[in-house]
Amino acid sequence: MGESVTTASQNIQHESLQGTPAVAAGPLVVAMLYNRNGMATWCWEAAHALHELGRSVLLVAAAGAELPGTPAVEVVYLESEAGPARQHGRVRRVIANMVGNLAAGPDGVLQRIHSQLAARGVCPSAYILNQSTLVDRKVPCPQFVAAWSYPVTLFSYLRKVPLLAPSRRFKPLVRTALSTLGWWRKDWRGYRDAAGVLPVTEALAASLGRRSVDARVAYPGTAVSAEPARTGGGIRLLMAAVRLNEPRKRVLWMLDALKQLSPAPGTVLQLAGEADDSIRRAAALLSFPVEFLGRLQRQELQQAMQQAHVFCFGSVLDDWGYVLVEAMANGLVPVAPGQSPFDEILDRVGCCYLPHSRQDFLRAVQTVLSGSPEAEPLEAWNRARRLFSRASFGGSILESVDSFGHRC
Repeated sequence: MGESVTTASQNIQHESLQGTPAVAAGPLVVAMLYNRNGMATWCWEAAHALHELGRSVLLVAAAGAELPGTPAVEVVYLESEAGPARQHGRVRRVIANMVGNLAAGPDGVLQRIHSQLAARGVCPSAYILNQSTLVDRKVPCPQFVAAWSYPVTLFSYLRKVPLLAPSRRFKPLVRTALSTLGWWRKDWRGYRDAAGVLPVTEALAASLGRRSVDARVAYPGTAVSAEPARTGGGIRLLMAAVRLNEPRKRVLWMLDALKQLSPAPGTVLQLAGEADDSIRRAAALLSFPVEFLGRLQRQELQQAMQQAHVFCFGSVLDDWGYVLVEAMANGLVPVAPGQSPFDEILDRVGCCYLPHSRQDFLRAVQTVLSGSPEAEPLEAWNRARRLFSRASFGGSILESVDSFGHRC
């Protein structure tokens, strides 16, 4: 589940998508890139994947949004809404936040995008959306939306609340529970109203299909590097996060498990991201060297990946795990939790571990190191090239878009 682009609007009467025109000859519009997480990467990669397949594409980004690289497609920046900020008392703010969390209607952003594109003379053939709150029946254009969160039942959403609010304090738990309930409602409203749904895994597609949602898998893809060829001696393990101490990424959890690891001489652990004192203290307890690479731009991280051998992934909350796919696309052997979507990403490549067992994580790393980490990157790279490339990603999106055109 992502964060809402804007505060949810008041309930509005929705018009039916019946009568929405078939996919026309205008550009495909990918929206919306507004942060720096995996959903932003999804927009970036979707736009470039479609562009590389020869489609006319526009990428919509929030004003001031930081792009992951130099775009090869036209980027349209969404103008911010003007208007004075409203001041409310504490009680009214609490009520407004609660209503905003639980509201399931569209947030109005797609109407603004559609209006601003129309002012430029742009008539989209379809919208490719990364978030359920963007789907809007009032916009007379086919809309295809990514589905991220698995499983899709309310109970499964709520089971994540303790993980999302680990402090167990009452107020954060309540706020997180309300937000999670709201996201379940938002997602299902978006799935029902969209012309097509693009689930990120087969498991999610099957779950949606059992509930009569028209869903076609679109594995989020990325640019796959040239065939990997490592140089230099010793094995390099890699962990990466923007902030290495972020609890959701569980880097500290992995470092604690690796205190028991005694690898072959020459083995090095590389940490890419901002490291605070807690990370440095944990790294100092390991019996083998640790290199701090600092915070890297996306291209710099991918260059580091091309020289490493094993990628250690700890998150149990990511709905896809783009960095894991990028690691495989750059020829790293992955170690990841054995749960959806990571088990589906890895299949028989690398090694999965029990999500909450440090001992099993240690076992998985030892298993990979006892194999042939110098040779196995080719297996991971081949799987990424086959399933998680831009060509595969763009083709999957177009299957849904073209299928809708044929139905109309």
